[in-house]
Amino acid sequence: MGAEGRSQPVLERQEKGRDGRSGRRELVRREREERILDAASAVFAQKGYNGATIRDISSLAGLADGTIYNYFENKFDLLIGLLTRLAELEQLPEELLQGLQGEVRDFFVAAFEHRLARLEQGEEMLQAILPQVLVSPELRERFYRQYVQRIATMLEGYVAAQVERGQLRPVDPQLVVRLVQATIVGLLLLRLMGDEPLQRNWGHMPAFLAGVFFEGLEPRDEE
Repeated sequence: MGAEGRSQPVLERQEKGRDGRSGRRELVRREREERILDAASAVFAQKGYNGATIRDISSLAGLADGTIYNYFENKFDLLIGLLTRLAELEQLPEELLQGLQGEVRDFFVAAFEHRLARLEQGEEMLQAILPQVLVSPELRERFYRQYVQRIATMLEGYVAAQVERGQLRPVDPQLVVRLVQATIVGLLLLRLMGDEPLQRNWGHMPAFLAGVFFEGLEPRDEE
């Protein structure tokens, strides 16, 4: 066997070793990022956005203050990271792509069920931070641009595609998406204010909303 043949397994082992180290580094990075976000969620829920500090978050996460800046640029970046995780925003493009393969109504109900459950999980944190974000013009503008508008753009593409496929009647995707977003925001605000009928029926809202959106409120022939 020549030198070239003998060196091939060595090169393969070196490549696998690099891949393994890279995979471990990525795993450590993700675990640490999750630890930071968990700590930020707890601190925001306790102290609100304005009252929370990077030092509070790093202390709870068991990390040096400077370590957080390796993962998040500032406190607002942490907030966006939390909301992105809560809404599972990174998975949304693939979710919408898969949703194009099925019925619009089924996708609507499944997506709503999942998102409302996630909002319920983050309720304490949202109740503490949203008022402070909304009263600050700077935070409100950044929150809208980096979070609300980002979601809207993806949803508009889904609605436009379903209109083109004939699964939805011709509608303005931007207005449809604003209606859906406004519904979610309104439901969240009512829940945070302690609306008892909504809290009692929270799990039934996705199917109920699908009926209202897709069938309207006019009486059916059999009713």
